[in-house]
Amino acid sequence: MNVQEQNRIANSFPEKYETKSLDLEISIAEFKTVEGGVFSKSMEAKWNVFVLDSVMYFARSWSHFCIYKVHLKREVEKVIISSFQVNRDDNQYKNKDLDFDTIIVKKLLQNLLGREDFYSDPELELPLIKETIKKLDPNNEYKKSIGSNNVGLTRQIYNGLAEHQKMHVEICGWAELKEMIASKSESEPLISLYMHHRTTNSGSTYYFDKDATQLLGHVSKQIINLT
Repeated sequence: MNVQEQNRIANSFPEKYETKSLDLEISIAEFKTVEGGVFSKSMEAKWNVFVLDSVMYFARSWSHFCIYKVHLKREVEKVIISSFQVNRDDNQYKNKDLDFDTIIVKKLLQNLLGREDFYSDPELELPLIKETIKKLDPNNEYKKSIGSNNVGLTRQIYNGLAEHQKMHVEICGWAELKEMIASKSESEPLISLYMHHRTTNSGSTYYFDKDATQLLGHVSKQIINLT
């Protein structure tokens, strides 16, 4: 994503928004790892992140709508993440819960910076999710994060990705998950567990029902060897 596109996205942030303080602190070294931007390269990466002046922008990778503006204060030995603004344009972002958005921003920053102290997901302690993690990652080789999309947004994301995927990339598991959620309403919440390998850079997203009593399926990508 070039600078012109970044500026276009930044300037499109709506006049209707809410603000919440954060008061988080990161090192200069941590900031430098994201200062040049972190852009979506796979279906699992749902955000494009970039910094202009003293603002970090989080834009949806498939729509390019800017959802969060995170304000920074650069000091000599550290960077203060002072506050954020959240998009409240109904046509771009439906959520209206500021506490929910605060958690999402902390989780996004935590995953982006490789931190584990901004927010701890209570859902990671739910029995089935805890059992799934223990089975899939006994040696703690993966980073884990929890999400909470609804059925409608999950369908929108993966149907769009399946429609526009490149010929050499296969989306694995979506057909099975799609069948499992076929009878659910658009608004029904789902819990997602994203597991990202620390060294191979591979990842999969596991989807559970809203109470995490049933594992509905998982989605990942696979490179197709055409030779």
